[in-house]
Amino acid sequence: MDSGVINSAIKKLCLTEGKSLKEVIQYLKLKYKIDADEAVLQKRLEKIVTNEKAVA
Repeated sequence: MDSGVINSAIKKLCLTEGKSLKEVIQYLKLKYKIDADEAVLQKRLEKIVTNEKAVA
């Protein structure tokens, strides 16, 4: 799985547009044919938020 695609989808949909992780899963499945688990995406989202807080 390409982490760049997944992380950018999480950033775009969750953080920018305020969508849920279920919508990120659907987006990845339809556009990139990537099956992602919600728990994995939740961990990635938490890591992204933590890293952005550390930078800011």
